[in-house]
Amino acid sequence: MKIFLVIAFAGFVFKASAQPDSTDEVLTMKSVNIRALPIIYFTNPLNAQTISRKDIEELQPEDVGQLLQKFPGISMKSYGGLGGLKTFSFRSLGSQHTATVLDGFTVLNAQSGQLNLGQIQTSNLESVSIGEQIVQVKAPVSSLVMANELVLRTFEGTEHENTQKIRSSVKLGSFGQSDNYLGYHFGKKKFGFTVHAKYRQAQGEYPFSLKIGNFNYDGRQTNNQLKELYSGLSLFYRPNQMKQPIRLIYRNSFIDQGLPGAVVLYNNTDKQYLKTENHSVSMDWEDKWGFTNVRYYAQYQYNEQNYLDSHYLNTQGFLERNFYQSNANLGLRFLRNKFGELIQFYGGIEQGYSFLNFSDGSSIHPQRWTTYSSAGLHINEKKYMLDMRFGHQLVNEIGGLEESTRIKNLFSPYLHFETYEKGRFKWKYGFTTSTTSRLPSFNELYYAQVGNQELKPEKVRQFVLTNGFSIINNKWQWRNSIQLYFNQIEDKILSIPTKNLFIWSIQNVGLVHASGLDFNQYIKREFFGSWWVDLNLNYSYQRSINRTDKNDVNYGSQIAYIPEHNGNADVTIRTKKSGCRFSSSFIGERYSLNENIPSNLLEPFVIFDASIFHTFNFNYKREEGLSQKLTLQFQVKNILNQNYTYVRNFVMPGRNFLISISYAL
Repeated sequence: MKIFLVIAFAGFVFKASAQPDSTDEVLTMKSVNIRALPIIYFTNPLNAQTISRKDIEELQPEDVGQLLQKFPGISMKSYGGLGGLKTFSFRSLGSQHTATVLDGFTVLNAQSGQLNLGQIQTSNLESVSIGEQIVQVKAPVSSLVMANELVLRTFEGTEHENTQKIRSSVKLGSFGQSDNYLGYHFGKKKFGFTVHAKYRQAQGEYPFSLKIGNFNYDGRQTNNQLKELYSGLSLFYRPNQMKQPIRLIYRNSFIDQGLPGAVVLYNNTDKQYLKTENHSVSMDWEDKWGFTNVRYYAQYQYNEQNYLDSHYLNTQGFLERNFYQSNANLGLRFLRNKFGELIQFYGGIEQGYSFLNFSDGSSIHPQRWTTYSSAGLHINEKKYMLDMRFGHQLVNEIGGLEESTRIKNLFSPYLHFETYEKGRFKWKYGFTTSTTSRLPSFNELYYAQVGNQELKPEKVRQFVLTNGFSIINNKWQWRNSIQLYFNQIEDKILSIPTKNLFIWSIQNVGLVHASGLDFNQYIKREFFGSWWVDLNLNYSYQRSINRTDKNDVNYGSQIAYIPEHNGNADVTIRTKKSGCRFSSSFIGERYSLNENIPSNLLEPFVIFDASIFHTFNFNYKREEGLSQKLTLQFQVKNILNQNYTYVRNFVMPGRNFLISISYAL
């Protein structure tokens, strides 16, 4: 077996070091994503982390962006409070390097070439995971050729057999915030459906004080209003009790928001607006052929954006841009077990199509056809787990100024090794090595006032070492994990905001070396038989250095908006029905541009939040085992009323309050 491991690793390294023969070929390799063993104490793989619904309810986040801050390795960029654009990078890799999977289907978002986490609601979330298993057939094939995977599971995407369920919440908060959500599921033996709807609005204006040099700039953030409507319908049909249900899921969203400008540098009362309309239809079915599980899936997404600058100085007296984007995917995943689950063969094929159109009569109509394919081998031995796979992308892109056709072949090998738990402290360790790349999105290439058609694909080689141990007894739970990583990033695509949340500067940074450490510590302790204290600590160290040209002034500098240090600390004290939670986030020093000079330095900050909650339980149809739960919660965010910014001159709200009432059947 040792000889087999050596040969497998040597073959992987040889392939990863090969260079493409054609200039049209781009070397792309696969993802950091650590696999779970059938263990007791670690419910997730070492570098995989999950936030459950219980934690989501206690945190009461405005959007998924606030949740991701609880994961080590995540660097957030938030451009304001409720409704503000929120983007992220994971271990110095932008969000486009992470496959965001919602109920087994890929999430695509066209706004400024960034995945806007501020437009992904949390009221319906069952869990959020990063570093999730992708051996299982629920993940689309396209996620096998991405650097990482962010998995979102929702109430409406889950089939609940032979029951009815209700989820409802009402929230009222500072700055005119109101949030109403309702979801209903009904299921019988063969058929079920779920409907959901959410409406949220906010005035968004909040006072701020921003220190510029030796001066304090006081004002009120304006043009920050927000209206959002989300709704959808899910249908489930199970041919028989031995089959998985056929799922059909439709979702839409309508968002109308002001775009607050960067205060001080620009007039923050300018009237720029963005309207976004999204529709998606997804369908899948899982079948079993002997020892082989097969998933068939299809998806269509449509996105429409209207950008209006009512103060733009031209002959019309305003600037208006409309963008229409369509994406379609059709795929097949398989997983075959051999000798029980000792050996698993997995993979699949997926065909994707993307199209971007403009309303200004532009002759540029970019199209992209992408064929994803992957095959892998997963081995569960007595003492270890080994996962190897090879992926490929065939990309045919039509578009650009010359309407040319470009064909690219992108290859994706991946290797992961992880031990079983051993010893008294359930110790385990592992490593991952992979290489990935991503093409620039249509939005980064072609959006007016944003696009840069000279962008090169971003290529990444990743190396990760993992270590963890756990202790569990009647009163204690203790889990600890550490990841050391190194990423070599060629032609890194960097997005920096300029005037507002729609106007960006998109550029390549030739070579970046990103090294770091992610640390997680979880402790749970029982007191007096009915009291529990949970402590969750995360810390990340990221050193993302420009290594492009030794003669360049920026050589050896930290990349813009990547803090060297950031962390989170959460403490929860609870009984069966009541509790309180204290949460804190620390963001260290970072620079607003790639030049690491004092004028570009952003100050570190720490934010504290606190909440108290109480749950009332009621019996409902006791003979059927159903119950009702009503939860009341009061939360204070930014308790110390800190004045801070994630992004230079995009101010964040001060102390604010949120009252929520949640109901579940």
